[in-house]
Amino acid sequence: MARYWIFAASIASAVIPSQPALGQVSQASASINPRANELFDRDPLLYAWAVRYYDGNHDGWLTLYEAQPALAAFKDIADGDRDGRVTPDEYDRAKEYIAARR
Repeated sequence: MARYWIFAASIASAVIPSQPALGQVSQASASINPRANELFDRDPLLYAWAVRYYDGNHDGWLTLYEAQPALAAFKDIADGDRDGRVTPDEYDRAKEYIAARR
């Protein structure tokens, strides 16, 4: 059970944007998750997938702005039961899906 909570906290911090302090929200930054790259930085397979499909300027690096749609796409792939959360099993299945289509 502890493995699930540690995993859930780490995926939530990468997938769910943190709430800024009152008055700090601008329209341009409201939809940007500043921690979007963390998921891809931790996992070479996901990083390679994200760079392959979401590296808009083809420089081999995933910028914060390129990571946003990659993170949304990964969550869409991984959240099989559409409950808004990615469990460890869903994460593993999503990685297998991505690995099989490389």
